[in-house]
Amino acid sequence: MRTLYLMAFAAAIGSPLFAGATSRSGFTTLYKFVGSSAGQTPQGLVAGPNGVLYGTTAYGGTYGFGTVFELQPPAAPGGTWTETVIYNFTGENSDGKNPFASPTLGANGSLYGTTTYGGYYGSGAAYELQPPSDPGGAWTEMVLFSFVDTDNGGSGFYPYERVVIGNNGELYGATSGGGIYYFGAIFELAPPAAPGGTWTESVIYSFTGDGREPVGLTMGANGMLYGATAYGGGSGAGTVFELMPPSASGGTWIPIVLYTFSGGADGVAPLQPPVIANNGTLYGTTSGGGSTGAGTVFALTPGQGGIWTKTVLYDFANSGDGKIPDSPLVLRSNAIYGTTATGTGAQNAGGSVFELRKTAGGAWTETVLHDFAGAAGPYGSFVMDKSGAIYGATTSGPGPTGAGMVYKIVP
Repeated sequence: MRTLYLMAFAAAIGSPLFAGATSRSGFTTLYKFVGSSAGQTPQGLVAGPNGVLYGTTAYGGTYGFGTVFELQPPAAPGGTWTETVIYNFTGENSDGKNPFASPTLGANGSLYGTTTYGGYYGSGAAYELQPPSDPGGAWTEMVLFSFVDTDNGGSGFYPYERVVIGNNGELYGATSGGGIYYFGAIFELAPPAAPGGTWTESVIYSFTGDGREPVGLTMGANGMLYGATAYGGGSGAGTVFELMPPSASGGTWIPIVLYTFSGGADGVAPLQPPVIANNGTLYGTTSGGGSTGAGTVFALTPGQGGIWTKTVLYDFANSGDGKIPDSPLVLRSNAIYGTTATGTGAQNAGGSVFELRKTAGGAWTETVLHDFAGAAGPYGSFVMDKSGAIYGATTSGPGPTGAGMVYKIVP
């Protein structure tokens, strides 16, 4: 529920370094959404083959209930990117509406995702978009499951974040509501044994107050699932958790709370799941807390005996470095990339893109790569290509329609 949340290692490594409010690197607007049938309020991106980008818009499209779009790169450098709406959500019957999560690309070229509302029961849906067999043909949408809100929490409801794909094609995701205790749930969608069959949904964990309102998942080694909750835990400030898969099919997943935020200097309310490095370390953000309440970037390092050690890598000061980090992080070499919902000054309330880079002495310093002027909201997932170029989306602005854009940054 990123939109709702946003509405409503200073101590460890010494004072961080702040960058100015101007862009350090090359920034390019690749596409401006014009609203209406082209879609509006893009929610993040996923990279496809040959430089193609896919994403969702939460609103707009033919029926006003959101779209899935494709952005084709230009044939020659400096040319125009071309947007094509590959699916319009109708909001009727089993179809979903308002996809607040970016899609996930499957091995077969299909796109998988969720809509927060719609479906048979109005509580959200999981979908698959199959690519056309011939270039230029139509994509085929299949509703895999409709979530339902019942007296006992049912299947979970209102999925806000993207799904992850398991080793055997399963889809895993989180619902902000539902589950047995109504604190949210983690679900699995198992594919059919034969093409065209029915997908099977199972709630593999219902939060009990050990976390509340999960904000997405990351797939680790051996089928492990890692995630975060925005609220809950002993202090109500959120948690980071691990779900261990059962040893045998049909068994019980084992939940482990890796860290519970206190709501103080260690951070409060993570709005995105952590990402996992090759050495097993988890990196994530909190939208608040730290020394000034502006949020943090943290690391959780596994140790002997299942003990995890948390370190605040960077403490946002809300003074030239942004505020409220809220995007899935991207890791590359000795650098971490992310976005903040608020920029570096009163005139730059639209958010920023930042880089954290580890110095030879082990400290992390922050550089603002770009500051968005006015309304922008770079909340969703972004991607980085092999050259290190960043591609992302903003939920609003620029131009007279204010419907959002897709951008590129070359650090």
